[in-house]
Amino acid sequence: MMALIFATLTAALACLLYAPRWIALSAALACLALSAGLFLFEVHSPTDGFGMPWLQVRAAPAVQGRPA
Repeated sequence: MMALIFATLTAALACLLYAPRWIALSAALACLALSAGLFLFEVHSPTDGFGMPWLQVRAAPAVQGRPA
């Protein structure tokens, strides 16, 4: 999948130099869509869904006698 993303990015850059701009823009948007799809595929968990427990930013409970 990463090879396909890299290929579409390379095609977008090559089209920017040698083809009409709308082809380069569509290839860049395809690269962005493939990247977002791969990210969602990698992040999804059967137990947590799309929740990312390693990114939780809840405040830790304050300990008695120690400043937060």
